[in-house]
Amino acid sequence: MRGQYRIGLRGACGALLALALMGAFQAVGKSVDKTAAMHHLKLNEVRMLGSHNSYRPAPTVDSQTRIQALAPALFATLLYGHSTFEQQLALGLRQFELDVVTDPLGGFFAGPYATSDRATRRTMARPGAKVLHIPVIDYPSHCLTFRTCLLIFANWSNAHPDHAPIVILVNSSDFPQRPPQWTNNAVFDSSAIDALNTDIFAVIGRRRTVTPDDVRGSQATLRDAVIAKAWPTVNELKGKFIFVLDGSLAHEAMLRDRHPSLAGRAMFGWYDEAAPEAAMFNIQNPVSEGDRIRRLVSAGFIVRTRSDANTVEARTHNKTRMVAALASGAQIISTDYYPGAPDPGGFYFAQDFGGAYVRCNEFTAKCAQRRKK
Repeated sequence: MRGQYRIGLRGACGALLALALMGAFQAVGKSVDKTAAMHHLKLNEVRMLGSHNSYRPAPTVDSQTRIQALAPALFATLLYGHSTFEQQLALGLRQFELDVVTDPLGGFFAGPYATSDRATRRTMARPGAKVLHIPVIDYPSHCLTFRTCLLIFANWSNAHPDHAPIVILVNSSDFPQRPPQWTNNAVFDSSAIDALNTDIFAVIGRRRTVTPDDVRGSQATLRDAVIAKAWPTVNELKGKFIFVLDGSLAHEAMLRDRHPSLAGRAMFGWYDEAAPEAAMFNIQNPVSEGDRIRRLVSAGFIVRTRSDANTVEARTHNKTRMVAALASGAQIISTDYYPGAPDPGGFYFAQDFGGAYVRCNEFTAKCAQRRKK
């Protein structure tokens, strides 16, 4: 129904099934960090089901009204959202995505917060990267700044020091000025990319950040280490974070400029497979690019893909993309519809992942067969 956010499954049977799935995933999620059978696996031998635009809450009635007024064509695509980071972590998710915008002088994105409380207005007025989806149109977030988001993860990690590695995609976006509604002119430059790296080391800490240097080791390039499958093990990565810059070609170029093989950087990036910095890939469509994903995974690279996008699969109950993502061997599969997330289409969850948010990757490791009931 237009203007109303319909969450949940259809009918009593669907609701009962959702509760059962949530219980099963929660039980697995709470124990995944202590699964001894996985500790010997390397990072590329693990599969993660994670959340897309993890910072974005389910749209309120006010948010829906605003989206319909300013960008009606986007309305159906934005009917998704997530609980707090702490709640997602409690479920067992270990892969997240943050959309970041640069705000070096402060105040670029403060307009929509003019009627907010004083503390919020001060936060948006200060310099530093902010976290939001689309300025003016779709801006609510579980955390207003990049550093605030990182601090939430750092605090949770302090309370759960033996957690499985957490992968965070840092999706950097440029917003050049474009009238009439957008009054922002915030474009990433080298200083802004440097600032993201500084924020990660300052809040998460170097000890808890798995960097390209850590993976490269004594190899000549990061790519050499990846092809040699020198990824650290889950046991070695307990309590640690892996960050990946998910930006434009220009942003990725800035990340490696003056940092060959990403030496000294906090983040990995997306690069051509022949590049010295090649380690991870973002291949969004597993249906059309499944063969490419399988080839890269087999070579030792880590690939992130998506099981759904723009609420299309949820609204049509179509699992083709999820099936393709599973068949591709991609280590990271991002979704808007893990058990526990709001489901606007009714009866669509990515339950086919196998009952756990983090599990052995049967394409890159020898995984114990699941018990047959």
